[in-house]
Amino acid sequence: MADNKWTIKLDRYNAGFAPLAFIDSLTELGGGGHASVMTNTNVLNGKLTQGPGLATLTNGTQAGVVDELINFIMDKAVTSDVTYGIGNTKLFKLSSTTVASGGTPSWPRTVTNMTEGSSVIDLRGNVYYFYNTTAGAAIGKYDQSTTFTDTWGTTGMVKAPHPVATKRDIMCFGNGRYLGTYLDETETLNTTKLDFGAGNEVDDVIYSGQKWYIAVNSNITGANRSSGQIFLYDGSAIPTTLEDETGVGMQRIGFLYRLNGIIYVCYQDLSSEGFIIGYIADSQIKALGRFSGTMPNFQQKTLYKNTILFLSSSLVYSAGALVGELPFQLSQIADGGYPTTGAIAAPFGTPMIASNDASETVNYKLAKFSGYDVNSTWKSIVFPVSKGRMKGYIDDVVVLTNTLGEDARCDLTIETDQATGSSSVQQITTEGRRKHTFKSFGLAGIEDFRIALDHSNGSTSNSCSIRNIIINGHFIAD
Repeated sequence: MADNKWTIKLDRYNAGFAPLAFIDSLTELGGGGHASVMTNTNVLNGKLTQGPGLATLTNGTQAGVVDELINFIMDKAVTSDVTYGIGNTKLFKLSSTTVASGGTPSWPRTVTNMTEGSSVIDLRGNVYYFYNTTAGAAIGKYDQSTTFTDTWGTTGMVKAPHPVATKRDIMCFGNGRYLGTYLDETETLNTTKLDFGAGNEVDDVIYSGQKWYIAVNSNITGANRSSGQIFLYDGSAIPTTLEDETGVGMQRIGFLYRLNGIIYVCYQDLSSEGFIIGYIADSQIKALGRFSGTMPNFQQKTLYKNTILFLSSSLVYSAGALVGELPFQLSQIADGGYPTTGAIAAPFGTPMIASNDASETVNYKLAKFSGYDVNSTWKSIVFPVSKGRMKGYIDDVVVLTNTLGEDARCDLTIETDQATGSSSVQQITTEGRRKHTFKSFGLAGIEDFRIALDHSNGSTSNSCSIRNIIINGHFIAD
């Protein structure tokens, strides 16, 4: 501020959500790049851009061959442009553009007695699929040619989630209260290798740094809480004892993820609203960011542009940073499709998401990121602009964008006095323009304000990307 004038600049939007945005949509805590509210907005490169839209894969609806929710998609290509997913009754073969239909063997493939598919993984050329049945569970095996063995592993299998991970010739998987192992070199399957005790459940497992990390949740009788523990196990998967453990306290773990040698953890905080993304540091969990919604599980995480993507309440979130020089951010980057989401994965580089709606005639789809979403909004934190008995008055707002293409547009409004008032709508548009200045807002003196951006009148092919916003004002007598 200088004399009676003030200037506020909004930039460096890669800050993501403000620290308290998950509990306070009118938060004042944060900086010029923080959001109090955002919907389907890409902030990873420091600019405000519409989040990616969704394009349905060929055969990717009930009119094609996806007539059930795909619960899990293998997050790697097993051969050129081929991966696999699993639903409640079927195994699916996927490419970057198409859900396979027909052929020899015929796809999708119905698995006998399967009532809930859990996970799929590749180990030394064979694909293993984990699923529940009415009375129990099983592991199937596919040689990626013509031979399926749906009951390859059944002894000791428990009806439960079945997260799975591999390293070279070893596979470790969750099996209810047990951790199961398979050593391909000796063809040794042990579905109950480690027993974590009654009331416990293995909800995720990953491999990193010569160790297996095993997330185990414990239900406590008579309480709405879970105790989450992360156990470390020898990389050989041979011993029957654990090496170490890290606890998150009376909180349930959603998933584990390894990125650049760091083990990230998503977990619930029942003492407060929302969920937490953090990382393991020695025997502690260091919190990084919080979000509200449903807690994602091991089926709902993937990697995108060096950040962890995960699903929560049918929305796609990004956690991390585009490059190591940028700070950790948490943002809501894209829509998940229909209201109920299943799997998310990026086996070919572009994330794909399975979803279904809740209508009487249920619709299903498998879609991938494509173009831009016009259902994209962003709101800054709230900035107080009163001074004693003086109120703030906005003189002008200058917006710098990319060079706008045809039909690119973003609408800007100023929400005032704890979002009880609003300015006239200003259109950030005009092909070829990069600098946009607005002076007429229909506002008198205000106590506080935030900037609100809306891309609903924009384009799905040409983005309106905001580089920075400068708000100039002065104080006036109340």
